[in-house]
Amino acid sequence: MEKPLISIIIPVYKVEKYLEKCIKSVLSQTYKNLQIILVDDGSPDNCGNICDDYARVDNRIEVIHKANGGLSDARNVGLKAARGEYIGFVDSDDYVESNYIEVLYYYYQKYNTVPICGFVYHDEYNHEKPVKYSWSGDEGLVSLGEAFRLKSELYLTALWNKLFDRRLIVEKNIRFDTNVSVGEDLRFSVDYFIKNNIDKICVLPEPLYHYMKLTDNSLMSSFVDDLDREKDSLNLIRNLAIKYNKNADAEYEKALEQVKTSMIYLIMRDKKFSNKEKFIRIKKINYKFTLIMFVKEKILIIKELLRR
Repeated sequence: MEKPLISIIIPVYKVEKYLEKCIKSVLSQTYKNLQIILVDDGSPDNCGNICDDYARVDNRIEVIHKANGGLSDARNVGLKAARGEYIGFVDSDDYVESNYIEVLYYYYQKYNTVPICGFVYHDEYNHEKPVKYSWSGDEGLVSLGEAFRLKSELYLTALWNKLFDRRLIVEKNIRFDTNVSVGEDLRFSVDYFIKNNIDKICVLPEPLYHYMKLTDNSLMSSFVDDLDREKDSLNLIRNLAIKYNKNADAEYEKALEQVKTSMIYLIMRDKKFSNKEKFIRIKKINYKFTLIMFVKEKILIIKELLRR
């Protein structure tokens, strides 16, 4: 008996150096019944030609060329073209293990809900060693009441470590918000979970996805705006968790403080800001932050450097 068709949506834009590795990793899947949708989002480089070349070699690949509309728009175009029983997403500068789809499909069948796998984070920009992110507990069902824990372990936010039921997407008319450029993955997932009354997901520790950081996108140009966006994301998670977790409000406050602490950490270590600029930015995040606290943070950074 043939396994069901699974559609993999890959938006493509300005990644010609990395695109072939991504496509090859999807073509090499042990799960063979795939519809691979490459959405060329008006890429100005050679990506469009690369997509067409691979489509001529493997008929599982379908290429859509369109005017540039952004990531969310490209994914929506891919959703419209998808015919599979299940849908997965891969970013075109990343790559996946050969059993990525096979394992996600297996766990969807086993638990009849969205499976979420671990991943490997490759910081190519800073030439850091790869870091594995795996679920701290055992494989199995986890209540979405634990949404804040899922977020803290980086299992909730991304799309590319999950497999979705296309029927549920179509029936509930779930789409990506093209007016949102940050946090669109989380919004899609939360929309999917809430509209379909999903209370549990399946987590598995295997790191099957390889996420590539290729540019300096970790330091934010406007920390205040990003704090507002983080609050929006945390509110989405609270809305997801509150139905199943009476402590969701308290967990929201705790998560918000953690976000502020992380932002302050990044600002303090960002070399492009003067001490005065750093202090002003931190005050906008935490109005209680004092010059004495600033000096203490500077001392911690010096000690950290001396230990290296």
